[in-house]
Amino acid sequence: MARTSRRRAPALRIRDRKDVDLLLLAVAREGAANGREFIDLVLERSGGAFVLSERSVYHQLHRLRNDRLIRDTGRAGAGRFVLTPLGERILSSRVRDRRAFSRGLERVLADPPADDPADGPAERGRSG
Repeated sequence: MARTSRRRAPALRIRDRKDVDLLLLAVAREGAANGREFIDLVLERSGGAFVLSERSVYHQLHRLRNDRLIRDTGRAGAGRFVLTPLGERILSSRVRDRRAFSRGLERVLADPPADDPADGPAERGRSG
């Protein structure tokens, strides 16, 4: 019996601040974590698809804390963060926006219907 190997897509290094924020807020919703745990949880929950750099995670965690979206659990020097009520509201809003964007993007990227090739963009722009 021949074994087929499954090729996994290479991990994506997430650099956009808004994407990193969304991932960090989603992880913070589930309980206190430190920077390394955030990195590991994002990697694990994305099935290995998303890799966050330690430097960007710590920078973003401090910015999110200053913006009152997360808070330190209070243990001096522990660096364990949890989502605040404001952070929960912002996360919910951003998740709704991202899901709507993803639905629209999927429709744009979908293969056009094969019904009538004359209905392509070049034909639609012409007037009779």
